[in-house]
Amino acid sequence: MKFIIEIRERRISKWLQLEIEHSYLIVGKDNLAFTNVRYKRYMQILKKYGKTIRESIIDLKDLHDKIIILDPRAKEVLKPDEAKEATLVIGGIMGDFPPKGRTYKYITSKLKNVRARNIGKHQFSIDGAIFVAKMISEGKKLEEIPYIKKVSIQVDPFHEIILPFAYPLVNGKPLIYDKLLEYLKMEIEKDEEELIMKSMQK
Repeated sequence: MKFIIEIRERRISKWLQLEIEHSYLIVGKDNLAFTNVRYKRYMQILKKYGKTIRESIIDLKDLHDKIIILDPRAKEVLKPDEAKEATLVIGGIMGDFPPKGRTYKYITSKLKNVRARNIGKHQFSIDGAIFVAKMISEGKKLEEIPYIKKVSIQVDPFHEIILPFAYPLVNGKPLIYDKLLEYLKMEIEKDEEELIMKSMQK
């Protein structure tokens, strides 16, 4: 089973990179590729985790009969028999709350004749979606995979971060990369402040 992450963010943030790194740890470099990688500096980052391709999946017509797009708006659920044979395409998109349907807008709507499937109607993280799809490809049915719809990260006694997305449960705990947890607790506020300062200087 292969995965393609179609990069659809203007910049690869630390958060996005950590979800990608975790995806690489889940499925391995040989099973992961990235499309729509427009800049050399992002190719340098992503080539550690899988194959990088400049073109969008939309333009890679030779692959269209082999892929399945994972999209919460898809009408049909991903099933084990089709998952294990296909290459699954996931939007490399940071989640919005409420969801804006960007996978549909940027990918599914432009590939009308390509199969699209959901893994439930909830919005998963990139690495969470890859984990769930991998479990399905190994024979699990979607309803057999437990998940939680919202996660609270306690930063300190007075501050918590709410992640309003779905996360698969492994041994009763949400599947969140330990490096991402550390980033959310220690670094994200500094990164956000730097982005605000840069935007004010433009």
